[in-house]
Amino acid sequence: MLKGVLLFLTACFLTSCTPTLRQTLYPDKDNAVFLQRGQLVFSEEEERFLQEEARQFQIEVPDREEIRKYIRYFLSNKRFTQYALKRANYYMPLIKPVLEKHGLPPELALLPAIESGFNPFAVSRSGAAGLWQFMPQTARRYGLRVDNLVDERYDIQKSTEAAARYLKDLYSFFKNWELALAAYNCGEGCVFSRTGGVDFWQTKEFLPLETRNYVPAFMALLLLARFPEKYGLDISVDSISVVRKRVEEDTSVKDLITEAQIQKSVFYDLNPHIKTDKIPAGAYVYLPANPEEERKVIRWDNGAKFIVR
Repeated sequence: MLKGVLLFLTACFLTSCTPTLRQTLYPDKDNAVFLQRGQLVFSEEEERFLQEEARQFQIEVPDREEIRKYIRYFLSNKRFTQYALKRANYYMPLIKPVLEKHGLPPELALLPAIESGFNPFAVSRSGAAGLWQFMPQTARRYGLRVDNLVDERYDIQKSTEAAARYLKDLYSFFKNWELALAAYNCGEGCVFSRTGGVDFWQTKEFLPLETRNYVPAFMALLLLARFPEKYGLDISVDSISVVRKRVEEDTSVKDLITEAQIQKSVFYDLNPHIKTDKIPAGAYVYLPANPEEERKVIRWDNGAKFIVR
């Protein structure tokens, strides 16, 4: 009973507007119970469909029970999964071009669903923050500003650029995506010291529980997101056009929103990286492209698509 309540609260938490604690899309052993084998069984046709889907990805998705376990979990919690995929669609138009620029597989655009539930305000107990859940030291290593005025881990575009460079470095080191993804979760030192760079599926039991779950959960979500309608998932969203503007001199939020004719709540929903009422020179901000767009940005997770021009 307690585990069921915790699972429900986790789902509610992910769909709230301004959570302060990171909750990932996949469960751990303490807050969810997987469906037992046989409670949700795929037909032979469905199994073939999943295998065909897997062949379409640039990231290899093997035919493994660990992945099917997470497919069953996500499908047994459709509302929970649907919200995360709607939020994924909100940010995809920004994330995919960055990955393409860096020569990375487009499937990685879905990784924040596992990292943060696509919540740009997310903060973990350990201090990781933003869509891509950067720790401060890693964020600074990849060129993000993290101080008492601006925390660019929450800047959608800049954090995506940093994540792309980090993922590219991890893949260059490990030479395969399973280990690179595991390293994104627990660090390259953690993965190399525990696996020696040997195949993830052979060595995953030496990794932390969260990390060994992280990779199959991500791959399961890839399979579901390719044709969500087949699984009864409605992830359609409206469009919002947003412009990215560089602030040339120190500016107060009050002055900027007066000039832009938007509400303060709208500004902070689009700019979680601005930590005070002052915007320092050189910082970037995101604003609705026109006044009509403001009504679509009442809350960051209202199911609209984030398109930067």
